[in-house]
Amino acid sequence: NYGPYEAINPHQIWLMVVLISSVSLAGYVALQLIGQRHGVILGLFGGLVSSTATTLVYARRTAENQNFTQLAVVVILIANLTVLLRLSIISAVASPAILPQLLPVLGSGFLLGTGIAAYWWFQLNQQQEVPIPEIKNPTEIGVAAAFGLIYGSVLFFSTWLSDIAGSSGLYAVALVSGLTDVDAITLSSLRLYELGKLEAVQAITAISLAFISNIGSKLGLIFFIGSKLLARQCISGLLATAIGLGFGLLFLL
Repeated sequence: NYGPYEAINPHQIWLMVVLISSVSLAGYVALQLIGQRHGVILGLFGGLVSSTATTLVYARRTAENQNFTQLAVVVILIANLTVLLRLSIISAVASPAILPQLLPVLGSGFLLGTGIAAYWWFQLNQQQEVPIPEIKNPTEIGVAAAFGLIYGSVLFFSTWLSDIAGSSGLYAVALVSGLTDVDAITLSSLRLYELGKLEAVQAITAISLAFISNIGSKLGLIFFIGSKLLARQCISGLLATAIGLGFGLLFLL
């Protein structure tokens, strides 16, 4: 371990890079294999690679063609629900001991969000050909190194602010970093939990706040880039997922 608080461990950071790259690669390969034949399924694999890129691609498409809206809603909601599955996978690898407390919280958001996504799925009355999200290969060294840098930075600031400001410092980092990336703060919180520097409830709260913050940034993307119709239809599903996560967290507390 290196640096202040001995927060930086290059070996452990690169293990996390390999973990995230592996999960992302699975989705990336699947995207290339299914092509445009199964449009709605793109939401699942797009969410495994990058829910932000998936949201951005389909929001932009609805601004160009309103007829695309119904399918785009389903794809975007599924992509963001898949983030919860992704967090479950990486948590199971990075810190399996926390799963009994974490999964009910993530599951609450998933179940409520799935209910809304299912409604829009049944409303979908036509299958349109949709574009594959424009996502870089997650195993490219530049992409992997960028995540390693983000993860290491978030881990350091989480440790530092937790020391000087307690859990409120960690939660502030979670809200800010969650705007762009949920994986880094999730793995950072799990790392601190494994080191005994965080209680399980604190780590799960940080993960939940980061996800809720990320949902807020996605809604911002949709409102500013997509069509107004897309925004009106997506808001219920995305908020339902965030609210479900919030209720799960309240029961844990």
